[in-house]
Amino acid sequence: MNPHRRAVDLGLGDEAQVLYRHVLRNLPRTPEQHAEALGWPADRTTRLLRDLERLGLVRHTADGTVRVDDPRATVGRLLDGEEVELDGRRRRLLELREALETFEHDYRRGLQLSGPRTPPWDRVAPTEASAAVDHLLRTTTGGLLQVSRYVSYGPGHEEEVQRQRDRWLSSGRSLRSVFPQSVLESEHWSDWARGRAADGEEQRYLPVDAIPVAFGVFGSSAVVLSTGHQEDFLIVRDTSLVEVFTALFEELWRRAEPALGRDVSDGEVRLLELLALGLKDEAVARQLGLSLRTVRRRIATLMAEHGADTRYQLGLAAGRLGLLDGARR
Repeated sequence: MNPHRRAVDLGLGDEAQVLYRHVLRNLPRTPEQHAEALGWPADRTTRLLRDLERLGLVRHTADGTVRVDDPRATVGRLLDGEEVELDGRRRRLLELREALETFEHDYRRGLQLSGPRTPPWDRVAPTEASAAVDHLLRTTTGGLLQVSRYVSYGPGHEEEVQRQRDRWLSSGRSLRSVFPQSVLESEHWSDWARGRAADGEEQRYLPVDAIPVAFGVFGSSAVVLSTGHQEDFLIVRDTSLVEVFTALFEELWRRAEPALGRDVSDGEVRLLELLALGLKDEAVARQLGLSLRTVRRRIATLMAEHGADTRYQLGLAAGRLGLLDGARR
Protein backbone atom coordinates (compact mmCIF):
# COMPACT_ATOMS: atom_id res chain seq x y z
CA MET A 1 0.00 0.00 0.00
CA ASN A 2 1.21 3.48 -0.82
CA PRO A 3 2.26 5.06 2.55
CA HIS A 4 1.07 8.50 1.48
CA ARG A 5 -2.28 7.12 0.35
CA ARG A 6 -2.65 5.25 3.64
CA ALA A 7 -1.92 8.36 5.66
CA VAL A 8 -4.56 10.29 3.72
CA ASP A 9 -7.08 7.50 4.19
CA LEU A 10 -6.49 7.37 7.91
CA GLY A 11 -7.33 11.06 8.05
CA LEU A 12 -10.75 9.99 6.64
CA GLY A 13 -11.33 13.45 5.23
CA ASP A 14 -14.24 15.67 6.20
CA GLU A 15 -16.81 13.99 3.94
CA ALA A 16 -15.78 10.46 4.92
CA GLN A 17 -16.07 11.36 8.61
CA VAL A 18 -19.54 12.85 8.08
CA LEU A 19 -20.66 9.73 6.25
CA TYR A 20 -19.14 7.36 8.84
CA ARG A 21 -20.81 9.21 11.71
CA HIS A 22 -24.10 9.18 9.79
CA VAL A 23 -23.90 5.39 9.31
CA LEU A 24 -23.02 4.91 13.01
CA ARG A 25 -26.09 6.91 14.14
CA ASN A 26 -28.66 5.22 11.89
CA LEU A 27 -30.23 1.84 11.23
CA PRO A 28 -28.78 -0.26 8.41
CA ARG A 29 -29.59 1.35 5.06
CA THR A 30 -28.61 0.98 1.44
CA PRO A 31 -26.02 3.36 -0.04
CA GLU A 32 -28.81 5.08 -1.97
CA GLN A 33 -30.79 5.68 1.21
CA HIS A 34 -27.75 7.16 2.94
CA ALA A 35 -27.15 9.41 -0.08
CA GLU A 36 -30.74 10.58 -0.05
CA ALA A 37 -30.70 11.27 3.70
CA LEU A 38 -27.52 13.34 3.35
CA GLY A 39 -28.58 15.03 0.13
CA TRP A 40 -25.43 13.76 -1.62
CA PRO A 41 -25.01 12.34 -5.13
CA ALA A 42 -25.25 8.55 -5.10
CA ASP A 43 -21.91 7.99 -6.87
CA ARG A 44 -20.00 10.13 -4.33
CA THR A 45 -21.67 8.31 -1.42
CA THR A 46 -20.86 4.92 -2.96
CA ARG A 47 -17.20 5.91 -3.49
CA LEU A 48 -16.82 7.08 0.10
CA LEU A 49 -18.47 3.90 1.43
CA ARG A 50 -15.97 1.81 -0.56
CA ASP A 51 -13.15 3.73 1.13
CA LEU A 52 -14.66 3.12 4.56
CA GLU A 53 -15.17 -0.57 3.75
CA ARG A 54 -11.55 -0.93 2.62
CA LEU A 55 -10.47 0.42 6.01
CA GLY A 56 -12.73 -2.10 7.75
CA LEU A 57 -15.00 0.56 9.23
CA VAL A 58 -18.21 -0.48 7.40
CA ARG A 59 -19.37 -3.64 5.60
CA HIS A 60 -21.95 -4.40 2.92
CA THR A 61 -24.33 -7.21 3.70
CA ALA A 62 -26.15 -9.63 1.42
CA ASP A 63 -29.38 -7.63 1.65
CA GLY A 64 -27.57 -4.58 0.18
CA THR A 65 -27.46 -2.53 3.38
CA VAL A 66 -24.45 -0.96 5.02
CA ARG A 67 -23.68 -2.04 8.56
CA VAL A 68 -21.04 -1.07 11.16
CA ASP A 69 -19.44 -2.73 14.15
CA ASP A 70 -18.38 -1.11 17.43
CA PRO A 71 -15.82 1.59 16.42
CA ARG A 72 -13.81 0.79 19.52
CA ALA A 73 -12.92 -2.48 17.82
CA THR A 74 -12.71 -1.39 14.18
CA VAL A 75 -11.02 1.99 14.60
CA GLY A 76 -8.93 0.59 17.45
CA ARG A 77 -7.67 -2.21 15.22
CA LEU A 78 -6.83 0.33 12.53
CA LEU A 79 -4.89 2.49 15.01
CA ASP A 80 -3.03 -0.51 16.40
CA GLY A 81 -1.81 -1.43 12.93
CA GLU A 82 -0.76 2.14 12.24
CA GLU A 83 1.16 2.35 15.50
CA VAL A 84 3.07 -0.81 14.60
CA GLU A 85 3.96 0.74 11.27
CA LEU A 86 5.04 4.01 12.96
CA ASP A 87 7.21 2.12 15.43
CA GLY A 88 8.91 0.43 12.51
CA ARG A 89 9.49 3.75 10.78
CA ARG A 90 10.89 5.30 13.98
CA ARG A 91 13.26 2.36 14.36
CA ARG A 92 14.46 2.69 10.77
CA LEU A 93 14.91 6.46 11.18
CA LEU A 94 16.93 5.91 14.37
CA GLU A 95 19.15 3.38 12.61
CA LEU A 96 19.66 5.84 9.78
CA ARG A 97 20.54 8.66 12.19
CA GLU A 98 23.04 6.43 13.99
CA ALA A 99 24.63 5.58 10.63
CA LEU A 100 24.99 9.27 9.70
CA GLU A 101 28.45 9.60 11.28
CA THR A 102 29.63 6.54 9.33
CA PHE A 103 28.23 8.01 6.12
CA GLU A 104 30.09 11.26 6.82
CA HIS A 105 33.32 9.35 7.39
CA ASP A 106 32.83 7.44 4.13
CA TYR A 107 32.10 10.69 2.30
CA ARG A 108 35.27 12.36 3.53
CA ARG A 109 37.25 9.24 2.77
CA GLY A 110 35.88 9.36 -0.76
CA LEU A 111 36.92 12.98 -1.10
CA GLN A 112 40.43 12.08 0.00
CA LEU A 113 40.66 9.29 -2.54
CA SER A 114 39.05 11.04 -5.47
CA GLY A 115 39.60 14.74 -4.94
CA PRO A 116 42.75 16.84 -4.91
CA ARG A 117 44.94 16.31 -1.88
CA THR A 118 44.97 19.21 0.54
CA PRO A 119 47.91 19.80 2.91
CA PRO A 120 47.22 19.05 6.60
CA TRP A 121 48.24 22.62 7.52
CA ASP A 122 48.41 26.17 6.20
CA ARG A 123 51.40 28.48 6.64
CA VAL A 124 50.68 31.93 8.05
CA ALA A 125 53.20 34.76 8.05
CA PRO A 126 53.89 36.48 11.41
CA THR A 127 52.21 39.65 10.11
CA GLU A 128 49.01 37.68 9.46
CA ALA A 129 49.06 35.54 12.60
CA SER A 130 47.00 37.87 14.81
CA ALA A 131 44.23 38.06 12.18
CA ALA A 132 44.21 34.25 11.89
CA VAL A 133 44.00 33.80 15.67
CA ASP A 134 41.28 36.45 15.91
CA HIS A 135 39.28 34.58 13.25
CA LEU A 136 39.64 31.26 15.11
CA LEU A 137 38.54 32.85 18.39
CA ARG A 138 35.42 34.18 16.67
CA THR A 139 34.47 31.12 14.65
CA THR A 140 35.36 28.03 16.72
CA THR A 141 33.59 26.43 19.66
CA GLY A 142 34.83 24.60 22.74
CA GLY A 143 37.70 25.46 25.05
CA LEU A 144 41.05 27.07 24.26
CA LEU A 145 44.25 25.28 25.29
CA GLN A 146 47.52 27.22 25.09
CA VAL A 147 51.18 26.31 25.62
CA SER A 148 53.76 29.12 25.55
CA ARG A 149 57.55 28.81 25.51
CA TYR A 150 58.11 32.57 25.55
CA VAL A 151 55.53 35.24 26.33
CA SER A 152 57.27 38.39 25.12
CA TYR A 153 56.05 38.03 21.54
CA GLY A 154 53.27 36.43 19.52
CA PRO A 155 49.76 37.20 18.24
CA GLY A 156 48.32 36.99 21.75
CA HIS A 157 49.64 40.51 22.46
CA GLU A 158 47.60 42.12 19.67
CA GLU A 159 44.75 44.27 21.00
CA GLU A 160 42.03 42.66 18.89
CA VAL A 161 43.14 39.17 19.92
CA GLN A 162 43.09 40.24 23.56
CA ARG A 163 39.56 41.62 23.12
CA GLN A 164 38.41 38.38 21.53
CA ARG A 165 40.02 36.38 24.36
CA ASP A 166 38.17 38.54 26.90
CA ARG A 167 34.90 37.91 25.05
CA TRP A 168 35.75 34.19 24.99
CA LEU A 169 36.14 34.12 28.77
CA SER A 170 33.10 36.33 29.47
CA SER A 171 30.95 33.94 27.44
CA GLY A 172 31.86 31.14 29.85
CA ARG A 173 34.24 29.26 27.57
CA SER A 174 37.30 27.76 29.25
CA LEU A 175 40.90 28.90 28.73
CA ARG A 176 43.79 26.86 30.12
CA SER A 177 47.40 27.90 29.63
CA VAL A 178 50.80 26.37 30.39
CA PHE A 179 53.49 29.06 30.81
CA PRO A 180 57.25 28.86 31.41
CA GLN A 181 58.23 29.33 35.06
CA SER A 182 60.31 32.36 34.07
CA VAL A 183 57.04 34.31 33.94
CA LEU A 184 56.88 34.16 37.73
CA GLU A 185 60.41 35.52 38.09
CA SER A 186 59.62 38.79 36.34
CA GLU A 187 57.51 41.42 38.11
CA HIS A 188 56.10 42.64 34.78
CA TRP A 189 55.16 39.22 33.39
CA SER A 190 53.99 37.96 36.76
CA ASP A 191 51.53 40.87 36.98
CA TRP A 192 50.49 40.18 33.38
CA ALA A 193 49.78 36.53 34.20
CA ARG A 194 47.91 37.43 37.38
CA GLY A 195 45.71 39.81 35.39
CA ARG A 196 44.79 37.05 32.96
CA ALA A 197 44.11 34.68 35.83
CA ALA A 198 41.79 37.25 37.39
CA ASP A 199 39.82 37.27 34.11
CA GLY A 200 39.23 33.52 34.42
CA GLU A 201 42.22 31.90 32.75
CA GLU A 202 43.49 28.69 34.42
CA GLN A 203 47.28 28.61 34.55
CA ARG A 204 50.06 26.14 35.26
CA TYR A 205 53.83 26.43 34.93
CA LEU A 206 56.71 24.32 33.62
CA PRO A 207 60.45 24.93 33.15
CA VAL A 208 60.96 26.24 29.63
CA ASP A 209 63.10 23.24 28.66
CA ALA A 210 60.12 20.99 29.54
CA ILE A 211 57.94 22.76 26.95
CA PRO A 212 58.67 21.15 23.57
CA VAL A 213 56.71 23.53 21.36
CA ALA A 214 54.36 26.52 21.59
CA PHE A 215 50.85 25.95 20.30
CA GLY A 216 47.17 26.72 20.87
CA VAL A 217 44.23 24.32 20.43
CA PHE A 218 40.90 25.90 19.46
CA GLY A 219 38.22 23.43 20.54
CA SER A 220 38.33 20.44 18.22
CA SER A 221 38.68 22.61 15.12
CA ALA A 222 42.27 23.77 14.73
CA VAL A 223 45.75 24.15 16.19
CA VAL A 224 47.98 27.19 15.77
CA LEU A 225 51.59 26.08 15.96
CA SER A 226 54.54 28.43 16.47
CA THR A 227 57.70 27.48 14.60
CA GLY A 228 59.87 30.09 16.34
CA HIS A 229 60.44 33.82 16.77
CA GLN A 230 59.69 35.77 13.56
CA GLU A 231 58.98 32.48 11.78
CA ASP A 232 55.79 31.41 10.04
CA PHE A 233 52.94 29.93 12.06
CA LEU A 234 51.14 26.74 11.04
CA ILE A 235 47.36 26.36 11.25
CA VAL A 236 46.50 22.66 11.51
CA ARG A 237 42.92 21.53 10.87
CA ASP A 238 43.41 17.81 10.34
CA THR A 239 41.23 16.10 12.96
CA SER A 240 43.82 13.48 13.89
CA LEU A 241 46.54 16.09 14.40
CA VAL A 242 44.21 18.27 16.49
CA GLU A 243 43.60 15.26 18.72
CA VAL A 244 47.36 14.65 19.03
CA PHE A 245 48.02 18.22 20.16
CA THR A 246 45.08 18.06 22.57
CA ALA A 247 46.59 14.94 24.14
CA LEU A 248 50.01 16.64 24.30
CA PHE A 249 48.49 19.63 26.09
CA GLU A 250 46.76 17.39 28.66
CA GLU A 251 50.05 15.63 29.40
CA LEU A 252 51.90 18.94 29.84
CA TRP A 253 49.06 20.22 32.02
CA ARG A 254 49.31 17.10 34.19
CA ARG A 255 53.06 17.63 34.69
CA ALA A 256 52.85 21.38 35.28
CA GLU A 257 52.49 23.10 38.64
CA PRO A 258 49.80 25.61 39.56
CA ALA A 259 50.81 29.15 40.41
CA LEU A 260 50.09 30.21 43.94
CA GLY A 261 49.07 33.83 44.12
CA ARG A 262 51.10 36.23 46.22
CA ASP A 263 47.98 37.59 47.88
CA VAL A 264 47.91 34.64 50.29
CA SER A 265 47.11 35.79 53.81
CA ASP A 266 49.42 35.32 56.79
CA GLY A 267 47.02 32.73 58.20
CA GLU A 268 47.11 30.76 54.95
CA VAL A 269 50.93 30.91 54.90
CA ARG A 270 51.03 29.56 58.45
CA LEU A 271 48.68 26.76 57.37
CA LEU A 272 50.99 25.90 54.45
CA GLU A 273 54.04 25.95 56.74
CA LEU A 274 52.44 23.45 59.12
CA LEU A 275 51.45 21.18 56.24
CA ALA A 276 55.01 21.37 54.89
CA LEU A 277 56.28 20.16 58.29
CA GLY A 278 54.26 17.00 57.77
CA LEU A 279 51.66 17.65 60.45
CA LYS A 280 48.36 15.87 60.07
CA ASP A 281 45.17 17.87 59.76
CA GLU A 282 44.25 17.28 63.40
CA ALA A 283 47.61 18.64 64.60
CA VAL A 284 47.32 21.65 62.26
CA ALA A 285 43.89 22.38 63.68
CA ARG A 286 45.29 22.35 67.24
CA GLN A 287 48.21 24.62 66.30
CA LEU A 288 45.92 27.17 64.64
CA GLY A 289 43.15 26.89 67.22
CA LEU A 290 40.64 25.94 64.51
CA SER A 291 38.23 23.07 64.07
CA LEU A 292 39.27 20.14 61.91
CA ARG A 293 36.44 20.93 59.48
CA THR A 294 37.64 24.53 59.08
CA VAL A 295 41.22 23.45 58.39
CA ARG A 296 40.15 20.97 55.74
CA ARG A 297 37.84 23.53 54.16
CA ARG A 298 40.66 26.11 53.97
CA ILE A 299 43.02 23.55 52.41
CA ALA A 300 40.38 22.63 49.82
CA THR A 301 39.75 26.31 49.10
CA LEU A 302 43.47 27.00 48.58
CA MET A 303 43.75 24.06 46.21
CA ALA A 304 40.68 25.15 44.24
CA GLU A 305 41.74 28.81 44.03
CA HIS A 306 45.22 28.00 42.76
CA GLY A 307 44.44 25.03 40.50
CA ALA A 308 46.27 22.41 42.56
CA ASP A 309 45.03 18.84 42.15
CA THR A 310 47.03 17.61 45.16
CA ARG A 311 48.48 19.05 48.36
CA TYR A 312 51.91 18.20 46.99
CA GLN A 313 51.34 20.50 44.00
CA LEU A 314 50.13 23.23 46.34
CA GLY A 315 53.28 22.87 48.47
CA LEU A 316 55.57 22.98 45.42
CA ALA A 317 54.02 26.20 44.17
CA ALA A 318 54.22 27.82 47.61
CA GLY A 319 57.85 26.80 48.04
CA ARG A 320 58.83 28.10 44.61
CA LEU A 321 57.45 31.53 45.45
CA GLY A 322 59.28 31.62 48.78
CA LEU A 323 56.08 31.78 50.80
CA LEU A 324 57.23 29.13 53.23
CA ASP A 325 60.39 30.95 54.32
CA GLY A 326 58.93 34.40 54.72
CA ALA A 327 60.06 35.71 51.35
CA ARG A 328 56.85 37.62 50.71
CA ARG A 329 57.21 39.74 47.60
